[in-house]
Amino acid sequence: MRRFTSVVVAAGLLLSLAACSGSASGSAACTPAFAVGGNAALVTANGTLGTDPGAKFPTPLVATKPETSSTVVGTGPVVQPGQTVSIQVTLYDGSTGKSLISTDYSTTGVLFGALTGVPAFGSIVQCATVGSRVAAVGSALELVGANAVKQNSLTVLPTDTVVVIADIVSAYLGRANGSDQPAQAGLPSIVLAPNGQPGFTFPSSAIPSELKITTLKQGNGEVVQAKDKVVLHYTGVLWDTKKVFDSTWDRNVPVVLNAVSLTDDPKGGVVPGFAKALIGAHVGSQVLAVIPPGADGYPAGSAPAAVPDGSTMVFVVDVLGIQK
Repeated sequence: MRRFTSVVVAAGLLLSLAACSGSASGSAACTPAFAVGGNAALVTANGTLGTDPGAKFPTPLVATKPETSSTVVGTGPVVQPGQTVSIQVTLYDGSTGKSLISTDYSTTGVLFGALTGVPAFGSIVQCATVGSRVAAVGSALELVGANAVKQNSLTVLPTDTVVVIADIVSAYLGRANGSDQPAQAGLPSIVLAPNGQPGFTFPSSAIPSELKITTLKQGNGEVVQAKDKVVLHYTGVLWDTKKVFDSTWDRNVPVVLNAVSLTDDPKGGVVPGFAKALIGAHVGSQVLAVIPPGADGYPAGSAPAAVPDGSTMVFVVDVLGIQK
């Protein structure tokens, strides 16, 4: 089966040196993003989660609006609006029943936010429970998005009906939810947009010459250990120019990064100062890291083009979870 090649934007510059219960019908505390039932209830996909779902439905299936239905109900927590989910997805042509493309079922899934927008795979599972399999019907434009249809050379028109089967592997926070901590003098102050994206105000004091790490929000979740795979949102800014050089928030999708320095793991590691900021942080925390050039930054000559040699990087990181 074909695999998605371009569902979301790649993880970003940090990887440049790295190779409660409920159902899709919702609950009193959760409102599904799409209508429940309708044509989605005609879809059966009862195979084992984590494998090709083998969905069946009457053809041609025509959807006038997006609808969802759980074909398998899991026993995990409810996916709340704004959370991050790891899901496995298969897409079908609604008129022929033919499978078009899928994510790789041998992996732990692909991260999406349970937010509005396309691809709507995260929104599809909103209010379902972890461990569930959710069927959704709607137009390719509404559920996949015109860009993903084109980039993956899908043999459907944006107006054609598609069926999406989404297996919910796990759910994580959508943003840091820890308690606010006192600001540290001499470091940038951070103001958050309604969705949690940070904005930076820089002090007039000199740029620090040593690594600075401070906790902005103290979470109470699991502690990140060295080599953990950490689910996170981050924004990176150059102190010198005050310009954002990379942000997962701009892509609207968190990433999974290894809590290990690229000096210890050149293929899978991250910038040394970034790894130090992750290790020891609690899930739910938001951490500020000021990384000057040198031992804690990119080795000379190895930084991506957006980070000129000699730059001091400033990161705000939301620790959303640990991928098992």
